[in-house]
Amino acid sequence: MGYDYDQTHDRIMKSAMDHFMVKGFSGASIRQICKDAGVTNGAFYAHFKSKEDLFASLVDPILNGMQELYDGENQSYMDFHSALEIEQVMEQTFSSNRRLIHYVFDHADVFRLILTASAGTEYDHFVEDLAKEEAVNTMEFMDRCSVYVGKAERISEGLIRQISHVVVSSIFDGLLDGKTEEEVIHETELSSEFCLAGMKHMMKIG
Repeated sequence: MGYDYDQTHDRIMKSAMDHFMVKGFSGASIRQICKDAGVTNGAFYAHFKSKEDLFASLVDPILNGMQELYDGENQSYMDFHSALEIEQVMEQTFSSNRRLIHYVFDHADVFRLILTASAGTEYDHFVEDLAKEEAVNTMEFMDRCSVYVGKAERISEGLIRQISHVVVSSIFDGLLDGKTEEEVIHETELSSEFCLAGMKHMMKIG
């Protein structure tokens, strides 16, 4: 559409990022975002359908990238054919966490936006939703494991969700607390190691 369109789009996005971070989604106004971007309200609606659409435009590309990374890692976890391979797959958790954390820190501003300014949007419960997804995938993993291991104690999805929340929270709480990437990696690996030890015990492997 041309340089002016792209330049206007970028100015709106930058202004929106600033306003959402300071005032949150609910407190930010389209009028003020446009004013600071140097565009009219009419120009805004040539680029975005609504304030919700604007917020989504800021975060969806990053979340889609994270989902693609997560789905690829999860698929690799399901590729095993023995109890020994199950244990090896579980040990891959640490390298997977490192890749996820690196991605989060590469896009730290957007994740801070989601974590601190998304109230009133569909992203408001981002960490909880991610923990739920992780719990569902973990339950599927454990069901597949049952073919290759002895009778394991039945672990409820609620308990798995709590375990998942510990690991997920260790990543994003560390980001908000101003910890370095390496500090978050270290703490996440400790929490993962603790959780994995319990899972191995209940699954009678290792």
